[in-house]
Amino acid sequence: MASKVKSKKKVSAPKTRAGRTSTSRISSKNQVTIPVDILRTVGLQAGDDVEFAFNDAGFIEVRKVEEKNLFLELSRVAGDTYRGFNLEEERKLNWD
Repeated sequence: MASKVKSKKKVSAPKTRAGRTSTSRISSKNQVTIPVDILRTVGLQAGDDVEFAFNDAGFIEVRKVEEKNLFLELSRVAGDTYRGFNLEEERKLNWD
């Protein structure tokens, strides 16, 4: 029995798909499909959160929502409340 040898396929860079445009239509549920080429160009992926805003020229901008570090947000709200806070000392004073 002879073994079969699989040929290796060349992997090339993604090509622009023929017939694709940068336009879309708003659906009856107010949904818009963003063309794949546009998503790849701006670095968006399925599951990313985006926000919409108007710019000064009256155009709609779509921006990726950056994940927030909730701990840093809390520290900004607390201000100087916890400056100099020593957890070990607090435990000794209040739990022993």
